[in-house]
Amino acid sequence: MKKMIVWAVWGLLLSLFSVSIAAAEDAAHVAVTPVDKQDEDWVKRYRNQTTILERGNIDLLMIGDSITHGWETAGKTVWDSYYAHRKAINLGISGDRTEHVLWRLDNMLLERLNPKVAVIMIGTNNVGHNSSTPREAADGIKAIVERLEKAYPDMKQLVLHVFPRDAAPNGEMRHKVNEINSYLPDLLKDKPNLTLLDINATFLDGNGNLPDSIMGDKLHPGTYGYELWAKAMEPTLVQLLEEKNPATTPADKMAEEWWKNRHNANIEQMNNGDIGFLMIGDSITHAWEGHKPLLDQYFGEFKPINLGFGGDRTEHVLWRLDNLPLDKIQPKVAMIMIGTNNTPNRANTPWMIAAGIREIVERLHKAYPELRIIVLSVFPCGEKKDNWLRYRVEQVNLCIPGLVVHVPNITLVDINSDFLTEDGTLSKEMMSDFLHPGAKGYELWGEKLAPIVKERF
Repeated sequence: MKKMIVWAVWGLLLSLFSVSIAAAEDAAHVAVTPVDKQDEDWVKRYRNQTTILERGNIDLLMIGDSITHGWETAGKTVWDSYYAHRKAINLGISGDRTEHVLWRLDNMLLERLNPKVAVIMIGTNNVGHNSSTPREAADGIKAIVERLEKAYPDMKQLVLHVFPRDAAPNGEMRHKVNEINSYLPDLLKDKPNLTLLDINATFLDGNGNLPDSIMGDKLHPGTYGYELWAKAMEPTLVQLLEEKNPATTPADKMAEEWWKNRHNANIEQMNNGDIGFLMIGDSITHAWEGHKPLLDQYFGEFKPINLGFGGDRTEHVLWRLDNLPLDKIQPKVAMIMIGTNNTPNRANTPWMIAAGIREIVERLHKAYPELRIIVLSVFPCGEKKDNWLRYRVEQVNLCIPGLVVHVPNITLVDINSDFLTEDGTLSKEMMSDFLHPGAKGYELWGEKLAPIVKERF
């Protein structure tokens, strides 16, 4: 009997030892084992990244593979709008898997750095190259998170679900990346400074397909894909960076005499009542006063008040709304066209500017729950379609619908294509300085908008 007990205990110990060996072998799989790539281009890029890190003054780490690397090509204009001013570094290298990222982190992170946030999007090559199972790829992501935790305990981490692949939902690679993503919530649940974000629906149509316009090769975003990525990630990133949005922070310009006088004139006009149509904006709206016959022709019957101020940004409109006697009038329709003057300042990302427009909309809705609000897309600026400000404006307009659509009685109107020629050029005939409409531009604006305003009345 004693021999049987001894053999049973011995067998149990052997079994436990075998399980421990298997667990150790599993823990050391390739996706969590740092390894470099003896490739000339890879080594060159790694060394360049290390040189940039050695200079210090880095707040934002963008970590990944070719999809992150692509911020420098297809995503360049978007990067310039969203990240260039944020002391960001692109730590993406094409072809990388989790094990390559781990090696790079082991050999480039510097203790004297104090980054605020790391964005991580990695793992697609682990399953794409068949070097790892989906679970192993997820383990690799966790290993990266823990390596960053060790280097920078106070840094926030934003882990993105691995982006979708394949055209259709039933594609083999789609299933594999979905499986990777399914493990992440449990693997990363106990990380205090970590946010797990799934923006994958942003890239898909209503049937779950991946359109060519977003990822032409069903793997790498095109420019539009990077615009969607930035837009979807921005609210979370602003929060993690603990940034204050200048576009939503009311600010006045009362120190400028003309501005104060115009604001006081608006107050007086509102106190007199009998206003049906609010025209809200900057110099582009302000300049309707220089085309009074057109203003009277298209909008005179609606009893308008011109709340356009030259040079205003969204924050100035917010301050004015907070300091106008809105209770003295009962308008039926408001038109908003604002944001142009926010765009040159890089501290205003396109999403932030659109958030400023959202705040204006919400202020108006709170004051007048039945008010019909027309939000115009920010007008194009710059002569050619590759103008940097033109890109910025387009990126703002991409963000507006998702931020204001929840407000009742909203109408979104985009007449921008009517200002442009077939090749996207903005003619002097429409806007002589490629910013402010001329007579023909205001006439076009009136023709397009007046029927919509009248319908709302």
